[in-house]
Amino acid sequence: MAQPPKTSSLNPWTAGFAIIVILACIAVICLAFAATSGGCCTPVPCSADCPTGAPVVPVFTGPAEKIAVFKDPLFTRQLYAEAVTYEPLLGTPGTQVHMGFWSGKGNHGNMLRLLDAVNEGPAASAVPPNRAIWDEGVNAYYNYPSYSRMMDEHWYERAAGVNGTVIVFGRAYTDPHTVTFPQADEIWGHWSARYSDMAEPIALATETPVKAWCFVKGAKANRIFYTYELPQLRLLEQKGVVQVYFAKTPDADWTKPKDWINGTANAPPPSG
Repeated sequence: MAQPPKTSSLNPWTAGFAIIVILACIAVICLAFAATSGGCCTPVPCSADCPTGAPVVPVFTGPAEKIAVFKDPLFTRQLYAEAVTYEPLLGTPGTQVHMGFWSGKGNHGNMLRLLDAVNEGPAASAVPPNRAIWDEGVNAYYNYPSYSRMMDEHWYERAAGVNGTVIVFGRAYTDPHTVTFPQADEIWGHWSARYSDMAEPIALATETPVKAWCFVKGAKANRIFYTYELPQLRLLEQKGVVQVYFAKTPDADWTKPKDWINGTANAPPPSG
């Protein structure tokens, strides 16, 4: 004979009151957490979209320290290791790697369009595959950890500081270091040079010269491409590890040779 079903020892009113007490305790704990930690009272970790999330505090690295790190060619090996961690194909024999470069108004989006065309188009699944990277990450979506660190250091915002006070995302901070605009430019310039140098370890690992696609129409002579990146690309071109192309038009298609000027010797002149 089957046992009769068990009945609750609580009547509906008692059970309802217990549920209310439990919910109230959860709310108190959640509010206490938000007040003490700046966190969101949500079942998932806070993100940048969370209105009550704790602000990201800038990292105040000294400019001389950062310049010394980026001037050292050994930093290229670190950057390459970060890239391969995200995308192992950058170190796989046979992979055709493309590197994007841009400078000047409007060219950022054009270069990203090319990256997406390579990484999300038929070339990505070709045999051997194609992969495209840029100075910020292994594609248009995933940043190198070192680049994320750079963004946390807010070099240009710090260069605009007044009497040691820096405004980042609307908040005032005290910067223990003095940062000038020339220093901020130099930091980003050396970063870009080390990114350019990545063509060499990539070419050695893939056993395939890297293709460098440059959108630089309107770029100025004293900006990062002509000051830091192009000189490195010339050296790498002489070593035979990179093939350099300059877009003739904003909508240049990497699969159409007529859209490009080949070789650093034929680099378009800067705008001024």
